[in-house]
Amino acid sequence: MSKSKKTLHKRIKICGLTRPEDIAAVNEYRPDYIGFVFAPSKRNVSEMRAAGLKKLLSPDITAVGVFVNSPIDDIVRLVSRGIIGAVQLHGDMEGFETVQYAEDLKKALAAARPAASVPLIRAVRVKDGDDIRRAVSYPAEYLLFDTFVKDQYGGSGVRFDWSLIPHIEKPWFLAGGLSASTIKEALNTEACCLDLSSAVETDGRKDPKKIQEIIQTVRSV
Repeated sequence: MSKSKKTLHKRIKICGLTRPEDIAAVNEYRPDYIGFVFAPSKRNVSEMRAAGLKKLLSPDITAVGVFVNSPIDDIVRLVSRGIIGAVQLHGDMEGFETVQYAEDLKKALAAARPAASVPLIRAVRVKDGDDIRRAVSYPAEYLLFDTFVKDQYGGSGVRFDWSLIPHIEKPWFLAGGLSASTIKEALNTEACCLDLSSAVETDGRKDPKKIQEIIQTVRSV
């Protein structure tokens, strides 16, 4: 794939929104996705808070729910209530979030929302190329490559070696260490979407100016 094709049509996800001010910023600058974190995290939101924030969110922006080893019923309830429109799984593929778990989740989502497509995004904490190769066959519409940090399921802000990612047919998101200084390099990968959280924060809170700058950089290509 040529460099020019790699850099075109990148989507953007701003993850870890927790406040009405965060929603106001994304409504203004229009990423493609935002993320509500329902897993243990400093960016965690309750179902009640996420429901309130979703009411403020532009309908043109897809809300993604981020989960770690969550019961299927909890995820289905959030989808059924219209709080999220996509599901991002960050848990243990060989323990809780197995292939069977994903298949059961997809069936439950299809039964709950038969008229709506609810894509699964399988997060992969990358230590080496084998982690990526094992994840390709997981029954999810997208993969998301993030940095492996011991005892942490995501949101570390640490970058991994992007050259470990081979060409794969399944579309994938890139996360982990994306920032204003690395975003142009990220645009030259085959990622379909760039996923940012700590890079658009100041003192642990989402910063509208940083959100604006990152989105303008990506969209200017």
